Amino acid sequence: MYDFEKQRGSYVLRVDGEELHTPMGMPVFTGSRELAKKLCEDLERFGEKPSNPLSLVAFHYAMIDFFSDMPRAETEYSVVFGLNKENDWTFNCPTAEPHAQMEWMGLFGTYSNNAEKGKEWLASLSLPQLCSVCIVGRAIESVNIPFIISTMLKAEIIYDFAEAVVARYPYFSKDEMGRLFDNYLFYFNLDEDEVLPGAP
Repeated sequence: MYDFEKQRGSYVLRVDGEELHTPMGMPVFTGSRELAKKLCEDLERFGEKPSNPLSLVAFHYAMIDFFSDMPRAETEYSVVFGLNKENDWTFNCPTAEPHAQMEWMGLFGTYSNNAEKGKEWLASLSLPQLCSVCIVGRAIESVNIPFIISTMLKAEIIYDFAEAVVARYPYFSKDEMGRLFDNYLFYFNLDEDEVLPGAP
């Protein structure tokens, strides 16, 4: 059973009464009670493996084990690297048919329009935000998609967008893609000091 307790301003997660640790041996904690609660729910549902992007564990464990210790420039570079034609499928419409191309560009934009704006956007993000972009980017092989979600879409059409993405990237169901987007937006919108305050 997973739960959490408040210790010196942080919420420390536990499993069966013992302090929970990441795969790298770090204690799992956060400054956000809501994140602690959601992490416990996802731990019960999905387990402790940090590789499932449908679980907030994937976001928070990566933040604790990797992003919190990486130099900012290195972190940003590793995410920016995904925002190019070779690494992001959304910049490459698979058909030359004009109507399909227009529909594709309506959904995903174009490399010439989105890449430079996306790089500027990435440079403005906090470390937890970069972490959340990275998790989604790796899961669905696109940094352009989290850029679109964060800068162009209204909340009420996120699930419609998820359905449109799944129609072109059928490795997730619509519900799974929607959950991934929900996790992304939740983690992305946390304040940096809420995610990882001073270690407990």
